Amino acid sequence: MKLNRLLRDTDVQLSDGLIDIDTDISSVTCDSQKVQPGGAFVCVAGLQKNGHAYIGEAVSAGAKLVVLSDTSAIDYVKALGIGYAFTPSPRRSAAVMCSNLSGRPAERLKIFAVTGTNGKTTVTKMLESIYKHYGAKTGVIGTLTGKLTTPDPEELYPILKNMADTGATHVFMEASSHALALEKLAPIKFDYGIFTNLTPDHLDFHGTMESYFLAKKKLFDMCYVGVINYDDPYSRRIAETCYAKTVTFSAKSEEADFYAANIKLLGAGGIDYELRTHNKMARIRSVIPGKFTVFNTLAAASCAMYDGVPTEAIRNALTAFRGVKGRLEKIPLPHNDYSVFIDFAHTPDALENVLRTVRGFIPSDARLTVLFGCGGDRDRTKRKIMGAIASRLADFVIVTSDNSRSEDPSDIISEILRGIDKEKPFAVIEDRREAIRYAIRNAEKGECIILSGKGHEEYEINSNGCFPFSEREIVLECIKEFGR
Repeated sequence: MKLNRLLRDTDVQLSDGLIDIDTDISSVTCDSQKVQPGGAFVCVAGLQKNGHAYIGEAVSAGAKLVVLSDTSAIDYVKALGIGYAFTPSPRRSAAVMCSNLSGRPAERLKIFAVTGTNGKTTVTKMLESIYKHYGAKTGVIGTLTGKLTTPDPEELYPILKNMADTGATHVFMEASSHALALEKLAPIKFDYGIFTNLTPDHLDFHGTMESYFLAKKKLFDMCYVGVINYDDPYSRRIAETCYAKTVTFSAKSEEADFYAANIKLLGAGGIDYELRTHNKMARIRSVIPGKFTVFNTLAAASCAMYDGVPTEAIRNALTAFRGVKGRLEKIPLPHNDYSVFIDFAHTPDALENVLRTVRGFIPSDARLTVLFGCGGDRDRTKRKIMGAIASRLADFVIVTSDNSRSEDPSDIISEILRGIDKEKPFAVIEDRREAIRYAIRNAEKGECIILSGKGHEEYEINSNGCFPFSEREIVLECIKEFGR
């Protein structure tokens, strides 16, 4: 792509004479290891590394243009004889350049973005189901489709281009707080933004709940319509200060634009309620149990109904929806002696929700066991809190590892144990595979075992790298080995 087109709608200022605006640029990246011959390298001062330190590596790989955000690097770049430019906002510029290089694909799609601490994946999949029932050709981007909740720009915009090129009309994506804070989505004007909830998470990155909230709120300055959870305390601030038109949904108040009436929590049978608005009513049923399913279905159904999707399509889609992999997913066992569920809950709020939900549909005399850990190099403040929640709501707690990354797993476990009630039954088994084996080997008649934290993930990350790790396979191997 010609450089003048690549830089459209950016604040990138070209140097004089070292590179022509008609120069062809083949690619854009912020990673010096991904530079292609004839490409552009955007120097970002990252969280751990500064891209300006890798200019030489990028030039050696064939970069034709280096985009700086630190003027002190100009003399060095000049000495290399390479074309350069300057931007005060390298992350935003990189995202816009990647979008331009892909032909600005978002402009050819109707895009819905879901943000919040919990529920993003489920709501996007529910929306996909609704719009498929409505006859739309859909695409989904999120936790289940890539390594990151929201892909980096050099991956995201080619994905959107491919979706548009292959006929997709509606795209549903998860917008993480990291992606919003780091300007990955800057070139997109979303048709709809959906806010699910906000509870403590990612404070290792954002520092405070206020910063975390402000990152989430950015989405609602980037969309035409914001569909927000009226019952979450942060929603009022979004509605009062964002640029988008806001539409509210609620499971508690008739003041919301869409609200759930006559809610029935049917235990293992799911949920049932009447979705009401000023001129419409639809009975919503879902086989997925739990109060959080009321909120997830409310978010998806309210958005679709406001967008003009017929209530019949919404109702039929949600009735047929069977859930998301790794979200309170029951592992099929060859017997009914006990049950095992896999869930992605890795925040205090999510862990409490799933334990309360399961407690609501298992027999009162059944033992509830939860096995969980906390991720390394992530928010440390939630570890003690999650230990306390597990102790309070489960009958037996197994504390183990969960993607310890560069941290010592025993250090993470020690922080979790600060919240564990030592007067209640618990076990500490650092090796997650051995912890699962222990849980299966000692399962009681009628017991319900929750393997919490990994959900859809099929890997485990520690200081030695990333390794295949399937909890489903481990459970089935244990059943075969132990004969139970």
